[in-house]
Amino acid sequence: MDKHIPPRLDVFLDISTYLTGFPLIDLQSTGMAEVYFNTIVAHVNPQTIDQFYDACESILKLKSTEAINETIEKELIPNGNYAGLGQKIILMWYLGTWDGNVISAQSYTQSLVWEVAETHPPGAKQPGYNSWSEPPIKINC
Repeated sequence: MDKHIPPRLDVFLDISTYLTGFPLIDLQSTGMAEVYFNTIVAHVNPQTIDQFYDACESILKLKSTEAINETIEKELIPNGNYAGLGQKIILMWYLGTWDGNVISAQSYTQSLVWEVAETHPPGAKQPGYNSWSEPPIKINC
């Protein structure tokens, strides 16, 4: 049975790697890619989405990571561009929210913020039996 893959999901994932700073495999392993992609489709004007992904495709063709990051900062991050979609995608991956509302219980537990904070979401993904006996990770600031 073939699973239907939404058109431009690959563009969404590729640009998300730059927007979040996480590798593709980490984003895919959250299990949230299609949910987040479909959240955009449900909340953003289709013309804006097409313009955004057209811009993303052009940006992703640039020759260097530095050029890609600079262009993303100039074209995708400003709030007035593409209805703030660049910023909203970052927040969606990191917090599991859209416009301040939690998308789902799974989006909460799979949020990238937990990985960055080197912890687990309260009430989910517990670290395991006897983990409390290990000292916390010390970070030198």
